Amino acid sequence: MEHNLKLLVEQLSQTEVFSYFSEGERLEIANLAVRKSLAKGDVICFQGDDCRFVLYIESGALRSVINAPDGREYVVSTWEAGEEFWSHTLLDGDPMPSTLEAIKATKVYKWPGETALEITLRNHAATRALIRRQTRLIRKRRENIYNLAFNPVASRLAKLVVEKFVNAEGPTVQRDLTLEDMASMVATSPEVICRILYQFQAEGMLSVNRASITLHDRDGLEKLISKD
Repeated sequence: MEHNLKLLVEQLSQTEVFSYFSEGERLEIANLAVRKSLAKGDVICFQGDDCRFVLYIESGALRSVINAPDGREYVVSTWEAGEEFWSHTLLDGDPMPSTLEAIKATKVYKWPGETALEITLRNHAATRALIRRQTRLIRKRRENIYNLAFNPVASRLAKLVVEKFVNAEGPTVQRDLTLEDMASMVATSPEVICRILYQFQAEGMLSVNRASITLHDRDGLEKLISKD
């Protein structure tokens, strides 16, 4: 347990908000953390719930999903290992705007939101970091909305594929998104996603199978993104 505590303190030193904590504050918050294991599809909170918590994603990934009146789902954000998640309800008092769920097997540390916020507000630099973080997320959400509204599906899918390779060490990455997942992230149908992926493959820009995606022509995909 002591080793895990030290490891968590070190991990928190690399995050957006907790990195501004003093060593003592990180130790304090680490002592209050509850570690949870999630399977793919496990829901942490539902759209419309009153949820007041903070998470640190140790491994795996989460996504925020909006359930539309017509029954379709739209992925509005994804959250990767090493990131924090501060629930909307904690910060504005309103119900959660989206459902938060695990994309794959995921391990998180969880805190009662009011406790984490109280410790944060004692530290002016951490408070500014939290405000800066939330502002950045608003800007990113605006960019996503603009992308969905004005860019063709092929351009949106090209952007999604290129983003998967941002931190990749080689030309191949594990395919951890289904056709349905990709469709919900670019606001189209799985059939359209399948057709465009085959088109990208036929044009030599990538190779895709059930397990992986191999990028052959990054410039070609980036031209699709910039063109629109």
